[in-house]
Amino acid sequence: MNSEISIIMPAYNLEAYIANSIMSVQQQTFTNWQLLVIDDGSTDMTVKIVSDAAEKDCRIQLLRQENGGSASARTAGIDVAAGKYIAFLDGDDLWEPTFLESLLAAVHEANVEMAYCGYSHLYSMGVNTKFSYPYVSGDILAAVIKGSTQVHIGCLLVEKAVIERYAIRFTEGCLIGQDQEFIIKLVAVVKVQAVPKELMQYRIRMGSAINSKWNWEKHIHAIWGLKRAANVVLTQNTGTERATQLALLFERRISYKVFKFLWRMIKKGYQADAMQLLNEDFGRDLLKLDMSTLKLTEKMKYRVVYSKKTRLWNIIKYLKFI
Repeated sequence: MNSEISIIMPAYNLEAYIANSIMSVQQQTFTNWQLLVIDDGSTDMTVKIVSDAAEKDCRIQLLRQENGGSASARTAGIDVAAGKYIAFLDGDDLWEPTFLESLLAAVHEANVEMAYCGYSHLYSMGVNTKFSYPYVSGDILAAVIKGSTQVHIGCLLVEKAVIERYAIRFTEGCLIGQDQEFIIKLVAVVKVQAVPKELMQYRIRMGSAINSKWNWEKHIHAIWGLKRAANVVLTQNTGTERATQLALLFERRISYKVFKFLWRMIKKGYQADAMQLLNEDFGRDLLKLDMSTLKLTEKMKYRVVYSKKTRLWNIIKYLKFI
């Protein structure tokens, strides 16, 4: 029997977690799935753990590649996925048993091509914090751009035909924000049904992206990814009233992220690099910021950033209360 859902799981050196992630798939109440685990050049016991699981469960398939990052691993999974629907689960995260059943039912009942749910953060001490965004259904692109709601890559189910029709892929070499870019491109072309439950556990661990030391050369990729997504979406809507509305939303979102990014660079002591970025594209982005949306303290920070006064920047670096 052909699998209804293909689950794509990239994995790199996850011997401590991947068995539980695989088990959370095997415990799904919906059983007609295939799990594609794409090993991204692991050097620990990850491959053996997955191989052992695949020997016992024919629905699990191990694919191996040289280390190329999660984007290339997920793309490899998409290319061979046989299911009508695709879901993504990282090899250290977990699904609740009703994840697939609930999202598939939502897709069918709402007659849409994609559904998503909420999630909780799972910390090493076993503490959970739940999804804190409003659930939005229908055309959710504006809400995602503004950040008023959030779709996690491990919390969605989407028809593979949509991904193929619009040639949506993860950007290889994107170090931060590849999920955001992919999701924006996705919700720009589909109607979506929200499932208002936290059905995924996103593990926060030492060494994970959310918990790693801040590096501006890495985190700048999130802004570049947002700009790429904006370019694709606006090209799809060229010449329409919708394009005008979306362009304004993207402009405001990008300018705010650039502002926060440059402020953090200054606080971390990267003054010379911040100045170079300000003298290039980021300076133009910063000019587009809607000052009326900023709080008083943010307006002060904006003026500091845009002043380009390195002496002031050096003082700010040492002020702990802002």
